[in-house]
Amino acid sequence: MTPTTLVLLGIAAVAVILALIIKVKAHPFLALLVVSVALALIAGIPLSEVVPTLTEGMGKTLGSVAIIVTLGAMMGRIIEVSGGADALAKTMLDKFGPKRAPWALGLAAFIFGIPVFVDVALIVLIPIILSVGRRLQGNMLTYALPTVMALLTMHVVMPPHPGIVGGAELMGANVGMVLLLAIIPAIIMWLTSQLTIPFFTKRVFSSVPMIDPVAQAEMQATGVEEDSDNPETQSFPAIKNPPKTGTVITLIVIPLLLIMSATVSAMTLPEENIARIFLGFIGASPMALLIGVLLCMFILGYRRGWGLAQTEDVINSALPPVAAVILITGAGGTFGHVLSTTGVADAVADMLAASGLHILFLAWLMSALIRAAQGSATVATLTTAPLIAPLAANLELAPLQIALVTVAIGVGSMALSHVNDSLFWVWSRYNKIDVSTGLKSYTIITTYTSIVGFVVTLIMWPLVGLIA
Repeated sequence: MTPTTLVLLGIAAVAVILALIIKVKAHPFLALLVVSVALALIAGIPLSEVVPTLTEGMGKTLGSVAIIVTLGAMMGRIIEVSGGADALAKTMLDKFGPKRAPWALGLAAFIFGIPVFVDVALIVLIPIILSVGRRLQGNMLTYALPTVMALLTMHVVMPPHPGIVGGAELMGANVGMVLLLAIIPAIIMWLTSQLTIPFFTKRVFSSVPMIDPVAQAEMQATGVEEDSDNPETQSFPAIKNPPKTGTVITLIVIPLLLIMSATVSAMTLPEENIARIFLGFIGASPMALLIGVLLCMFILGYRRGWGLAQTEDVINSALPPVAAVILITGAGGTFGHVLSTTGVADAVADMLAASGLHILFLAWLMSALIRAAQGSATVATLTTAPLIAPLAANLELAPLQIALVTVAIGVGSMALSHVNDSLFWVWSRYNKIDVSTGLKSYTIITTYTSIVGFVVTLIMWPLVGLIA
């Protein structure tokens, strides 16, 4: 096939994926898999090689991603069930005081959102948001927006979240490098949203609404309910021997420090150096998270009275929510491998290179548009990465630059979140925020925060080039 035909085939493949997800309401896993099969057949891969191509793509992606995502979910679940989230939020509120409650909630969510999936983390923190809002009689957006923005920022750019981890795998980027480079955009994006949220809260939602019976029933069905009618105790359920906030933060940070230490040692120490070899072992993402899970099991579980059966129940409960995410990530790997095998990815890369646009802008824009079209940040990242990866290879980018492009893809997947995003409905429904208000606040803030993140990556580009 000619390069133009391959490019059109790639565009059509992405369009069909979006149509299946948006119009047909097909599960993203099936949509990615079906289109991968169709693309392989149309592009001329022999029938005998189609299935091996599909399984090879999924196997390559899930080889490390499945371990990282699963261990991250286990770690987050232990922290959640142990009362770590409540302890963290309560401490932040006590330290910051009522006037700075939005900052307290935002910071608590920023930390809690590192190991915990955004949807789960938001549902865990919603009772705290509602309790604080009623207790202080403030604007609901004042407390709901900082929390969800902090969680979403972590979700799109920070490992071990599935989108950015899968994107790194498809881009051929080192997860540790992605983690190092993502810290700066993540902090600036969070601070930007925190500082600008008051602009929106002064214009809409002047009072805190009570939860209606329907919303209350929905919250109870999902396990999000308040303990009593006392607003002082509604959001902090009585947990025997709750963990200290310092302990929770330390447990969250340890795997991150291990991963970063391995990355830094690989960049600064000789290959045969014993320290580099050791740090490379314990700082490999799967090993670092395994250490984190074991520490959480011992410190938050065993030392606080959990038996083996209870610990097993908690660990098992972490697995169902991540199963679909892992499958989608694997299907994204399959799609990417088919794009590469058929030559579609290379043809798209050549077309993008001919456009003369900066690779960071192309990565960010493509991810943002796919996110706007189908709603999932994870799918946006996993669809964009295999299309951008060949361009990065053609440009002969250094490993740090490839990692920064991966961050830009993640940042782009935050933009233009609206009614086709499940998180939009979880956030707006449980906080009793109507659709119009949500679009005027949540959608706008996610978009300009994403733009800020892109600008930060653009500023970092020449600096990363010097280091590389």
